[in-house]
Amino acid sequence: MPLFYLLAPAPDSKGSPLVQWWMEVDSWEQTAIAVAAAFFIHIFVRVVLLRALNRIASSTDNDLDDRLVYFFRRFYLLVLVSILFMVLFKIHGIKITPFLASAGIAGIAIGLAAKETLSDILSGIFLITDQPARIGDRVKIESPGRHWGGWGDVIDVGLRRTQIRNTDGVIVNYPNSVLANSVITNFSYQDEPIRVRVRFQVNYNADIEEASSVAQRAIQATERVLSDSAEIVVRSLWDDNGGHMGSGILMEGRYHIEDVRNRTKIRSEVLKSINRELAAAGISLASPRVRIEQI
Repeated sequence: MPLFYLLAPAPDSKGSPLVQWWMEVDSWEQTAIAVAAAFFIHIFVRVVLLRALNRIASSTDNDLDDRLVYFFRRFYLLVLVSILFMVLFKIHGIKITPFLASAGIAGIAIGLAAKETLSDILSGIFLITDQPARIGDRVKIESPGRHWGGWGDVIDVGLRRTQIRNTDGVIVNYPNSVLANSVITNFSYQDEPIRVRVRFQVNYNADIEEASSVAQRAIQATERVLSDSAEIVVRSLWDDNGGHMGSGILMEGRYHIEDVRNRTKIRSEVLKSINRELAAAGISLASPRVRIEQI
């Protein structure tokens, strides 16, 4: 039965045979028909429409249509259930206007009592539409990420919470309002190699050119470091934060890797290789300066 005839007042004229048949059906039979129609619409959307939309979205280069399909998948059922209830109210002669007014007042009260939950839901809508973190992406969360957070893979983006499996294999559920106010670094938006940095200090009497050459060779010889990507720069001869001489010459090694998921393991191998090659070349790493004050 067309939705227009279900929601609109009964016409004075007899109308079409379909309308006449609907008016002659018992209210509980109308209820069963409306529920069955909603169920078949749900099956049609899930089995036919969503699959077709997914095929169309996957065939395009931009991700705007992918976001719209994801958003539609999340909210179409809520819209369908709302329409079904409106139809059922109409069938049983329940006026919708007072109900909507009461629902508005109750909504204000609930909104004041559950503002954090509503904030998570609104933030979830923005995360779904803007997609700073998509399902399967490797991300880094700046604000809440500490020992059990920070780096991880996005598992699911829900209305209230987003699930991220961190590098320890632990699933962390972030409130969406927290993620919306955090700095999210997404390493999966582009397929280009990622640059990684490591820092070390050598003594002031070390030959900087030789130390740079040895460290560069050590980095380049490390497995899974991209060829010809290693370089060494001198970061500082002075402790800028403390305003005094540091323990030694601060140097930084830079190199590129293909997959950021291997960053920690490769970085560990690079540091061990630098330490081993510097020791073999007789170049000492800097030792902390100990200041003894006489009282």
